[in-house]
Amino acid sequence: MTQIRLSIIVLSVCIVLPSACFASMNDVDMITYADFTRVNYIATSISHVYFATTEGIIRYDKSMRQWNDPLTGAEGVDNRDIQRIWCDVFNEKLYIQTSTGYLEYDILFEQWYPISELPSLNVNYAHVRPPSVMFAPPGLNYAAEGYVSDIHGRDFRFNDIVDDRAGNLWIGTWGYGPAVADAATDNIELLTFGLIQNRVDAVYDDDGVLWIGGSTLGSFRTGMTVFDTEENSFEHIETGWEIGLPAVDVNCIDGDDDFVYVGTEDGLFVYDRDDRRVARSLSGRSGLPDDYVHSVCVVGDSIFVGTASGLAMLTFKADSVTYVQPGQFSNADIYDFETTDSSIWIASSSGAFQLHYGSGRLQKLMDPHNVLFGRVFKIERYETSLWLASDGGMVRLDLQTGETTPFVSISSGSRGRPLAVNDRIAALATERGVTLYFLDREDHIYEREFTNADGLPSYWVNCLLLDGDYLWIGTDRGLTRFLWNDPDRLD
Repeated sequence: MTQIRLSIIVLSVCIVLPSACFASMNDVDMITYADFTRVNYIATSISHVYFATTEGIIRYDKSMRQWNDPLTGAEGVDNRDIQRIWCDVFNEKLYIQTSTGYLEYDILFEQWYPISELPSLNVNYAHVRPPSVMFAPPGLNYAAEGYVSDIHGRDFRFNDIVDDRAGNLWIGTWGYGPAVADAATDNIELLTFGLIQNRVDAVYDDDGVLWIGGSTLGSFRTGMTVFDTEENSFEHIETGWEIGLPAVDVNCIDGDDDFVYVGTEDGLFVYDRDDRRVARSLSGRSGLPDDYVHSVCVVGDSIFVGTASGLAMLTFKADSVTYVQPGQFSNADIYDFETTDSSIWIASSSGAFQLHYGSGRLQKLMDPHNVLFGRVFKIERYETSLWLASDGGMVRLDLQTGETTPFVSISSGSRGRPLAVNDRIAALATERGVTLYFLDREDHIYEREFTNADGLPSYWVNCLLLDGDYLWIGTDRGLTRFLWNDPDRLD
């Protein structure tokens, strides 16, 4: 009898272990880009440099002189709790120290595992003190104590400097992120990577280049981030100083060939792409219904602006600002727009509306399913379908037949109820993360919610953008790239 029990126990272990290993190889593929400008520690191998920042680990390819993806998608570690980092000379071993102890990185499984102590490593670098003389980039001045100052009197100290014994000094600053200096000339070059501030409320896709903005939330440096997803490169447009854009919350962004239109809590700012500064600004004092701009949409030569107190249309060629349907929208929040060939659709606090070009005729969308019973936050068009999101869920409208399909959500929405769609999925923000509705199942529509447990840095989702196989998720802790079409994931 005892032998039988032992056999059953052994068999159970054999079944459970492979299952656990298999599951770990099918984790959700998410990596997060955040504010990596505060560096705690640096390690370098022959091929790479690792920067441990307050938002996770970022890595730079020395031979290619370009950034690789950050290690913010690995399991088993709190990205905000990485204090020290070490690697060996051949880039085969990577270790970190957190408030709870040491961890080792498993490259195959992309996971961190705790270890009792740090092993001895074969390294080719040394941590060094700041040189007495260094030459800072334009707009910054170097101090021999080991920091740079800008023209506004702000100091950015060097938290760590590593000599890689190959002629480079790798620098971790507190506020400007990573940098490198030639050991012979001591010329400092900033290596911008990640966001200028963590919170992401708006993402504008400019043909593969993402313009990213959000609430300032007391950030030391504020502004917009321009992210070239093809090159994996970043540019920071800092607000509050020379470019004419104050340090205010950015709620929405759209653009055309010449300008980028930035909607904020203090009005609409028109950013000139060539001059790289604000060309003009508009607020309630200059004709908008309200200072607070929720949404902006470029339609030909016109710009539709949705505010907290109504809708306006700008025509810069005629230099005019026109209120649109003041009787209907005078006290309404205008949250979003979507366009078709003949009309513009409007999401507002009083429902969804279709405004016909030319005639100016306004029609309210009547939802027979009563999902759009109050506020409609977001509208997205894909081919011949229009998708609308509200507190109660979302509705798909067939633009050819007028037929509507409800998707009732048991979870309430987060801020603004973000939505993104293509031919295979619809992504809808919930109070716990994002729910994906898989639309291409033959017999039914399958849905699955993704939360912090799956790798999201936060449950607070502010915006969504679909880009091929990737879903970009903007939260209060950065911008997450989610491979929604991962063939290895088990749904």
